[in-house]
Amino acid sequence: MREQIDRFVSVITSKGHVHQLVKKLDMVLKIEADRDTHYLFFKDGKVSYCESFIPNGTVATISGREVHLGQLFNGDLKLMHGVKMKYITTDCPFRAQLVLESLFYLARPLPV
Repeated sequence: MREQIDRFVSVITSKGHVHQLVKKLDMVLKIEADRDTHYLFFKDGKVSYCESFIPNGTVATISGREVHLGQLFNGDLKLMHGVKMKYITTDCPFRAQLVLESLFYLARPLPV
């Protein structure tokens, strides 16, 4: 899971059109996968990974089994579809969920 999150962060920072979505985003994304919890901080146009939570900004939580979250990060599962099928649960405002849906879609690996 950690490798997929690191790849996600690097794609967001390297692609200009994807970076535009996080430019003014101030949010903490809490990812709960099975027994692991990961945090992504979106602030001042930067995305960073952290293993512990420092309360600041809006907190959006996505949780599910590691296999389903892996599919989300790999682009094999869309966030809204995962929520609809009850593979993934979210706890965030709808607007934040839409931004996350866009980020996951745009940062997915392209087929070779």
